[in-house]
Parts: sequence; C-alpha cells; structure tokens
Amino acid sequence: MRFEYSNNIHCTKEEAWALITDLERRPEWIHFQEKCYWLDQKPGMIGSTFQEKEVFLGFHMNVNYKVTAWKEYQQMTARCDMPPFHQTVDVVVRDNNNGTVYCALIIEAKMGVLGLLPKSLIKNRVDAIVQPMVDKFKEILEAETKL
Repeated sequence: MRFEYSNNIHCTKEEAWALITDLERRPEWIHFQEKCYWLDQKPGMIGSTFQEKEVFLGFHMNVNYKVTAWKEYQQMTARCDMPPFHQTVDVVVRDNNNGTVYCALIIEAKMGVLGLLPKSLIKNRVDAIVQPMVDKFKEILEAETKL
C-alpha cells in the first residue's frame, strides 16, 4: 500500500536536505522516535545503513534501514525488511523556484495480513501517525530558514 505526504516549505533545498539527512535530529520531528543514527556510511551512500530506536504503539523497537537510492539534495530512499516492517521510505526534495521547496514522503508498505483491513481504515491510522511528523518537519524548517 502506498502513502504519500507532501509540503511546500519556505526554505532552501539545502536546508531541507540537511534536516532530512541529519539522522540525529529526526527525533525532533518524528514523535515516536527516541534516537536515530548511522550504523554504516558507504561512499556514495547507497548501501549505507541506519537504525531508528522507536516507541511504537507502546513497544520499544530498533528498526534498521538500508539506503537504496541517494541523489544529493533530491532523493533518499531506504528500505526496511524487519518483520513486521517491510517498507520502502522515499524522501524527495525539489526547488520550486519561488522561495519554497517541495518535500515529499512516500511510503510503500507491504501490509501482510493487515492488508485485509479496509484501505480507508489503514490510511486513516497511518495518516494519524505520519501527518504530525510531516507538519513538524515543515514547522522546524520554516523556523530555522535563512530566507
């Protein structure tokens, strides 16, 4: 199942990219994350791995991701293959040339048995988790921008 979230943010694409790739700052805008850090950084970043320490639905988890696509200031894609999480998270950044930057978060998740639930129910639950972090990301960038 695919979930997409986007904002046009008053900042530079360099500022947006810096916040996206500064993993240690992620808990500032991802409310269920306690810590996030690189496990291994490879030249060119593809194949690099990072870990998110999360409290999700009351459970403490260490969730590992592997970078599968990296285009500096444009795109970072990471894949998680840890049960029960089987998702690809894609972050896209694009300059709108009007003082704003388009930032998109695209999650492609294999739902397993949860996929039997009505799609509208799944979407509402995911929106309730993801939309606050998308909004907080925008809030932080607009408060910190040098524009």
